[in-house]
Amino acid sequence: MANSLRYTFQVLGEDSSPITFTDVDEAKSLIDQGDWDFTGLSPVYSLEESDTTMVITIPFADSEAGRTAQNAFHNNVKDTWDTQANSPYSDIRYAISDRFITTSIKDGEVDLNA
Repeated sequence: MANSLRYTFQVLGEDSSPITFTDVDEAKSLIDQGDWDFTGLSPVYSLEESDTTMVITIPFADSEAGRTAQNAFHNNVKDTWDTQANSPYSDIRYAISDRFITTSIKDGEVDLNA
């Protein structure tokens, strides 16, 4: 099993309930991840929860280098990278760390599930 990170996003409408996306492309156009750097990665986008939640799953290699890259990516997301809702919406709800799949946690590594 490969390591992966999973992030979820909802855009809130005027009544503070999540809007329904027509497809992944619409969700990607409404959720601005302007400074997220996917260089060298292959994110997989999908919709869940009756198309109200956009999910990004990012696989990483099942190796020490993959785990290091996974840690670095997650730390950048939670510490420095920003996400905004594009017009006409102003509010976004997102789970920085909804679920992580890891093959192991070695001494000195951050447990992303903690």
